[in-house]
Amino acid sequence: MTQATLNAGGVILTATGIAKSFGGVHALRGVDLTLRSHSVLSIAGENGAGKSTLIKTLTGVYQPDEGSVVIDGTEQTLNPALARSLGIAAVAQELSVLDHQSVAENIFLGREPRGRFGLTDRKLEKQQTVELLTRLGLDISPDTMIRELTLAQKQMVEIAKAMSTSPRILILDEPTSGLREGDVETLLKLIRQLRDEGTSIVLVTHRMSEMFEVSNAIMVLKDGKHVGTRQATETNEAEIVKLMVGRDLGGVYPDKNPAPAQATVLTATDFSVPGTMVRDVSLEIPQGKLVALAGLAGHGQNDLLEGLAGLRPSKGTLTIDGQAMPAFRSVAAGIRHGVVLIPEDRKSQGLVLPMTIGQNVSLPTVSRRAKAGWISSTAEKEVSEKAIAAMEIRPADPEKIAGQLSGGNQQKIVIGKWLVADPRVILCADPTRGIDVGTKQEIYSLLRRLTQDGIGVLMLSTDLTEIVGLADIVHVMAEGQIVRTLTGSQITEEAITGAAFQGVEESIQEETA
Repeated sequence: MTQATLNAGGVILTATGIAKSFGGVHALRGVDLTLRSHSVLSIAGENGAGKSTLIKTLTGVYQPDEGSVVIDGTEQTLNPALARSLGIAAVAQELSVLDHQSVAENIFLGREPRGRFGLTDRKLEKQQTVELLTRLGLDISPDTMIRELTLAQKQMVEIAKAMSTSPRILILDEPTSGLREGDVETLLKLIRQLRDEGTSIVLVTHRMSEMFEVSNAIMVLKDGKHVGTRQATETNEAEIVKLMVGRDLGGVYPDKNPAPAQATVLTATDFSVPGTMVRDVSLEIPQGKLVALAGLAGHGQNDLLEGLAGLRPSKGTLTIDGQAMPAFRSVAAGIRHGVVLIPEDRKSQGLVLPMTIGQNVSLPTVSRRAKAGWISSTAEKEVSEKAIAAMEIRPADPEKIAGQLSGGNQQKIVIGKWLVADPRVILCADPTRGIDVGTKQEIYSLLRRLTQDGIGVLMLSTDLTEIVGLADIVHVMAEGQIVRTLTGSQITEEAITGAAFQGVEESIQEETA
């Protein structure tokens, strides 16, 4: 912990007795918060603890039912416009960038720099965009369309958009979810720099190491209540987790499977994904083993998963339970053969947010419950209740709208809808992205149980610690190819990172030879 981290300034914002309910559900109950200049306040809590509701209250999106917000000594009735005028900027967990516009247009949307005659000064807009992107370590053109960016790059553009207002108070909700290690370190460095320059920062993250690296204080919410605030230098991860979940979690990761594999669920041979760097990949998913893809960001891991699932047209041969077949040309073909994908972005790729839990769960298998074009509501309800019970989705109400749930419960829906489809292979892209430590542990245990039940599991994660703790086999990718396979005690963060960098260097040498 640096000395700068310890020296917080004066109080800039105080929230007292904040309460907020939705249809009888108490999202916040008498929450108090104090934010100082030159400081980072982290807010910890399980999914559904009230973190997002509190953030939306501080940014004026929600009006509290009870309580007050005081900024610079003056009580404020906040709305989004007033919050912005007072120097409050937020980066929400849900991306709000527009795919059909450029990076520069997204960053300055509604605040375009004006030149002569009131026209938008595109040159200045691009210049300021480059300055912001450079500060974030993002090497992309301001003219690039958002739809061409990766999820991680879109996340960084959201952060650049917030920074472009030079905020006094910067609220970051899961800003590192989906970012690779190098991008995470760049962002944490920026947070420290902004803090030292006087910015007050509210940080919501489920990654404990990040929380302790940059925070002055850590505030914990549970079931909508403020259960404690601790100075970062006077607490530890175990205490924060216990405040969050009300119990000791014990071992985070389930035991691995040291026994030799008896069979192979899926084999990919000479597998390529046209239009990406993935080429001539061969791998196996043995029964009883949890297999992971690792490597530096943007080296084909997610493209490979999407290709195996049929989301991207691919070439090569797949062998499932001994039956050989060509690579899938569609997601429907993959589903027919029991290969399903838990996508990287659950909100845009994994769920229909305006639909109910029950409708989302039943979508992949709806044809099984249809006769003569009619869907059996009884059968649909049974499937929904089965998934809700298996995944412990809260609230346990099939009629609840998916978009109203916490991130962790939304992810449980995405996983649950495929479990009721009786898959043979589950492909997981960052399955614990943006969810709390307790729900993460539930998903870790679930993935291990799936392998024990004979289902093939192939995952990628932006969290190296997660890969090391979970995987029995790790395929390290570089430039679209598997450059090293690690098993057992070989699986360490150092070995994975070293293999990834070495693979990139060897690829560069081959190109220049």
